[in-house]
Amino acid sequence: MRAPVSEGGGLRNVFAVIGDLVLRDPAALLWVIAKLPGMLARRVKRALGAAIPFPAVVRRQLQRARRVIEIARLSVQPTYGREVYWRLNDRFSRILELARPHKVDFWLANDWTTLPIAMRLAAEQGVSYGYDTHELAVDEYAQSALWRMSQRPVIAAVEKDGIAGAAFATCVSDGIADRLAEVYKLPVRPAVIRNTPMYSRQSFRATGARIDVLYHGVVAPGRGLEACIRSVALWRPEFHLTVRGPADPSYLAGLQKIAVKAGVVGRVIFDEPVPMTELVARAADFDVGLFALPDHSLQNVYVLPNKFFEYTMAGLALCVSDLPEMTRLLRRHDLGELIEAVTPEAIAAAVNRLDRPAIDRFKMNALAAAQELNWQAEGRKLLEACAANLRR
Repeated sequence: MRAPVSEGGGLRNVFAVIGDLVLRDPAALLWVIAKLPGMLARRVKRALGAAIPFPAVVRRQLQRARRVIEIARLSVQPTYGREVYWRLNDRFSRILELARPHKVDFWLANDWTTLPIAMRLAAEQGVSYGYDTHELAVDEYAQSALWRMSQRPVIAAVEKDGIAGAAFATCVSDGIADRLAEVYKLPVRPAVIRNTPMYSRQSFRATGARIDVLYHGVVAPGRGLEACIRSVALWRPEFHLTVRGPADPSYLAGLQKIAVKAGVVGRVIFDEPVPMTELVARAADFDVGLFALPDHSLQNVYVLPNKFFEYTMAGLALCVSDLPEMTRLLRRHDLGELIEAVTPEAIAAAVNRLDRPAIDRFKMNALAAAQELNWQAEGRKLLEACAANLRR
């Protein structure tokens, strides 16, 4: 929302336009409160002379005030989130401009951050679009009160419009599909297309004297890694842990300090990330795939992550959090052990329940399950949905 202000009219013109705007749209009062300090500051600066810099500390305070007002406006005017989206990241507009020259039959948005872009392109070109939600964006960081106030309304506004106009919507688990249908009152439940890798045949490798446990994926807060590292001190001595993936250097240093304090430096290895195309083959060198995820949001509760299927494709025994979607598949295919809570003690209890005969049984079951849990099977659903839309 932008008010047309004449540069030659002075402050009287500014307040006249503002008054008219508020009378026409009472919700604009919040916008006025957010913008007015900046308007006045620019007028004062021009009056005093451009050579006098506006104090940085005042500018920062005004920026913070604007953010607070934006949060307030989101709470009383949810549709404002559609406008906020384009200010979240300047790359969104750049992606839109780069995509415009391409004339296609169908646009597919992956994750909510690309949904408004696909919507605009589809409208301009007179074609349809689909939406792959990937994760449960509207509940992704629901454990944070600030996120619920400042980010969730934006995501909800974008998704509500986007799903309503999409030819179809997909997500990665049944729990996420049910939640999206509930939140947005959808007449048709999103289709479930799981994040599985392409099938690649791996050979069975019997478990040796040393048992190697792997966590691979983004190395970041909120993934239970601190508790996993502390738990190694309670593991049987034949177990060793490798943490592999991209990490912020300061966060990685914190994990390394935890390993030192827990006395497990020799049993925990921090490994560099490997290319996506090599994830499964490199994981096959291990015995157990580990993922201890806290259940602090519905996004986590309904998670069905890539690594679950990558571990399975690699022929590993699984040791994962007892969360409904992972638990259902793990039990159906008899793939491993469940972690009851994300604490060092509970993680260690699950790991220590694994003996070599059990690990070898789970490995064989994983190799069998991989023939079903692969992208050749899952990807067909996406192609069929696109084809059906084009036929219509």
